[in-house]
Amino acid sequence: MSSQTSSTTAPLPGDTATRETRKRAEHTARVLLLRHGEPDWAPEGASVPDPSLTPFGRAQAAAAAERLAEEDIDAIYVSPYRRAQETAAPLVKATGLIPQTIPGLAEISVAVDGLSQEAADRYFVAASQRPLAEHWEGWPGAETFHEFHTRVTEALESLLARHGFRPRRDDEHDFTQWDLDAEPSRIAIVAHGGTNSVALAHLLDVRPVPWEWLRFESELAAFSVVQARPLGPTGYVWSLQNFNEVDPLVNAGLRRR
Repeated sequence: MSSQTSSTTAPLPGDTATRETRKRAEHTARVLLLRHGEPDWAPEGASVPDPSLTPFGRAQAAAAAERLAEEDIDAIYVSPYRRAQETAAPLVKATGLIPQTIPGLAEISVAVDGLSQEAADRYFVAASQRPLAEHWEGWPGAETFHEFHTRVTEALESLLARHGFRPRRDDEHDFTQWDLDAEPSRIAIVAHGGTNSVALAHLLDVRPVPWEWLRFESELAAFSVVQARPLGPTGYVWSLQNFNEVDPLVNAGLRRR
């Protein structure tokens, strides 16, 4: 009894696929939004305000950094919180860039310091079950969503201005274009699920809601990519090119497909 091994060769891309790939590969401005790795929220049984990463979270950060280091990043901006700083560390090492800490990129505040994990879980569940209109108030005992949204979007526009980008709002037609007066840059932002979701919605010109972290839900150590695309006589709009990318985690054996 004999066995025969057959192999198949993938077909080559046609003209359309080749043109689209070439277009996306052009050197245009990009923003890469990386969420932090797994934090150790209750290292001694009680929630802490600024946790470090777990060993698993550090492995996630290393895997994400290995992939993002291939992106020819020009600048790295980081939330001041420890879990974001530690997630950024391997990317900083891989790129040789000096990271810049931006206070406005901090996650939305909550009021769970000192609570047990069970009590913290009850806090979030109860707050999530409020009528939707009450979600504009933010998490109980903390900043409102309006305050959080303003803080993040102002920080985002400020850091983009360092790279020549400025928004141009057309209120009559309800859309935003961005003007660029510098060479295009590739920018990495290492922050949080809430922060990155607000930034993503703002760049994509999507009307805000106080549950952005559910609408654009990102896993731990996953990243998303938006690219500036020219549109109209002048100006750019942001195009979502990749969302919740987890392949680096899968390849490192840290997540199942």
